[in-house]
Amino acid sequence: MVTAQRGIASFSVDDVDAAQRFYSDVLGLQVTEARGSLVLHLPGGTSVFVYPKGEDHTPASFTVFHLMVDDVDAVVDELAAHGVEPIRYEGFEHDDSGVVRGFMEGGDGVWFADPSGNVIGFADGEGARLFDELVG
Repeated sequence: MVTAQRGIASFSVDDVDAAQRFYSDVLGLQVTEARGSLVLHLPGGTSVFVYPKGEDHTPASFTVFHLMVDDVDAVVDELAAHGVEPIRYEGFEHDDSGVVRGFMEGGDGVWFADPSGNVIGFADGEGARLFDELVG
């Protein structure tokens, strides 16, 4: 059996500077630079390593992480003010603003792409509580 000491989530970007601006200036996360890469310090104590991959970068084909928020609609408005539009997925019923109501058995959910095309999800209400309960 493997004896792991710690787990670290990571994903790549094609432009570290653009990623830094998006995650710190648009999303308001604490971001530190580390040897040409970034560390995203998420609320609750989780950190995510973001590394450059340049022209070889391919965005993740899944949501790289979710942020639990008080109000998904406020997030949509805030990101729209920065020119960031929600992603609409087939198989989900989105309202006019791109929000999926009742996401994860309650609450609301919405997804956005970072400048490199990686997807970040946002959830509120019961959906956020269920996520928190699952990963607690």
